[in-house]
Amino acid sequence: MTYAIVLLLVGVALIIMEMFLPSAGILGALATGAIIGSLVLAFKEGEGIGLVFLGLTVIIVPILLVLGLKIFPKTPIGRRIILPPVNEPASVRGQAGVSMEDYKTLTGKNGRTVTPLRPSGIAEIKGERYSVVSEGELIEDDTEIVVVEIQGNSIVVEEL
Repeated sequence: MTYAIVLLLVGVALIIMEMFLPSAGILGALATGAIIGSLVLAFKEGEGIGLVFLGLTVIIVPILLVLGLKIFPKTPIGRRIILPPVNEPASVRGQAGVSMEDYKTLTGKNGRTVTPLRPSGIAEIKGERYSVVSEGELIEDDTEIVVVEIQGNSIVVEEL
């Protein structure tokens, strides 16, 4: 009976350690083995003792897991792994990360490529840098370009 109690306590301690130490699940596997071992030893002592240990396991393990999920984000490791919540105004919440800028005014404007367009890259148009797309051909950097059309939020250019 003493071994069953010790194994149960070791299993609980390993579950708690698993919450705070990165072990790739090794501590969790050891905790599972210790708890199962304690249940086997408890049932060998008697059916009543085994059921008491099983009841304790069914109650303690979920409580520890829930507490671990609540506490883990506040630990140093949890803060490094879990991203902080984003504070954004309700007006932009749920929108994709796509610019809502109207590029129609750029049609027909000249510019110069900053990077090679293969077929996409960066160009400077009217003193501003934009992500642009060529019509399939490679355009070297530092080449004069003209904006031929706007497709959604893509600026399509061609070489002058």
